[in-house]
Amino acid sequence: MGASQVPASPVAKRNVVTLTSGTSWTVPAGVTNIVATLFGAGGGGGAGVTISTTAVTGNQGHGGQVISTSLTTTPGASIAYAIGAGGGTGAAGGTTTFTGATSATGGNAGNTGGNAGTAGSVGMSTGNGGNGGGSSSLSGGAGGAGKIEIEYWSN
Repeated sequence: MGASQVPASPVAKRNVVTLTSGTSWTVPAGVTNIVATLFGAGGGGGAGVTISTTAVTGNQGHGGQVISTSLTTTPGASIAYAIGAGGGTGAAGGTTTFTGATSATGGNAGNTGGNAGTAGSVGMSTGNGGNGGGSSSLSGGAGGAGKIEIEYWSN
C-alpha cells in the first residue's frame, strides 16, 4: 500500500474593511461570520467666551463610544449602516449604526469657553472629540466622524 497525500487546506486570510461613508455593505462570497467594530462620532469642542473681560476657554468634546460585536452573516447579503457625523461647536457627535449590531453613541459636546479648536481624528474613541475654543467668540473644533471596521476571514 502506498501512502496517500492529504491535500493542504487553504490558509484563511484576515480581511479588514473600514467604512467611513455610504449606507450599505455587501457580505463577500463565502463569509458567514464577521466582527463589526463601531466608532461613535466625537462631540464638538465648546466655543470660547469672554466673561467680564476675561477669555474663558471651551472644553474639548468627548470621544464617541466604541462597540465591537460578532455577527452571523449570509454571503451576498446587503447590510445597512449609518456613520455618525462629528459634532459641530457645542454639539454632540452622531451615533454610528450597523444592522444587527449594537449602536455606538456619539460623544458629548464640550462646554462653552475659549481659541478656535482643532477638529478631532476620525474614529479614535477617546481622541475624536473636537478641541474647545480658547478666546472670546471663537468656535470649538468639530468632533471627528465615526466609522465602522469589519473583520472577516476568507480563503
